[in-house]
Amino acid sequence: MMDVYAVRLDFTKKLEPYIFEQLLTCVAADKSARLRRFYWEEDKLRGLFGDLLIRDLIRQKTGLHNQEISFTANEYGKPFLKDHDHVQFNLSHSGGWVVGVIDTQPVGIDVEQVQSIDLGISQNYFSPDEHEDLMSKADKFDYFFTLWALKESYIKILGKGLSHPLNAFSITFIDIDEIIIKVEGKRIQDIFFRQYHIDKEYKMAVCAAHDRIPRDVHMITPGQLIKHFIPGYNGTYSDYS
Repeated sequence: MMDVYAVRLDFTKKLEPYIFEQLLTCVAADKSARLRRFYWEEDKLRGLFGDLLIRDLIRQKTGLHNQEISFTANEYGKPFLKDHDHVQFNLSHSGGWVVGVIDTQPVGIDVEQVQSIDLGISQNYFSPDEHEDLMSKADKFDYFFTLWALKESYIKILGKGLSHPLNAFSITFIDIDEIIIKVEGKRIQDIFFRQYHIDKEYKMAVCAAHDRIPRDVHMITPGQLIKHFIPGYNGTYSDYS
């Protein structure tokens, strides 16, 4: 069964440096080294909590201990759980949100913070039909990121990164709950989407190879997640909701 989780980070709260160091020991050495190289604290926290969230979901689904979790990647860089092909997962983060999904089949997830951008880039990344739809909307920024999250979630289920151009396919809304994908005008079967409204300033979408996508997102606080790796934690993040 698929599960979708989200963690809301509050960058006004400072994670204790010794807790940060302790949590780094809970992820792979190469990931820890990459996180240390990030200049911005926000990037470090998004990367760290993203890795911890996926590890926590894998532990729940498989019963593996954290030290038994090892990742590999395909030629495009998409990560997989080593020696467990039946466990599929995906991760995304933007702004203050980190979101993850886990299933037994390939799955994609994306979250995007809605912000002002040059809408001219839509001609490079959207299909002609999508661009036309965008230009007809009153709130173009909102619709741009709605489409972007859906398209990214589909790209991520394919696991080929941006080697698969975003403008090579088109997202079409049949109604509020039915979203389809077309390539050269033909509908792609067995691809399903669900949108989630976790925050008025963000767009979030999941793409799956089946229609059993849960309606609800499991919300977990950073403090709760930390306690799954450091039992008894009672620091700055422990009271954060």
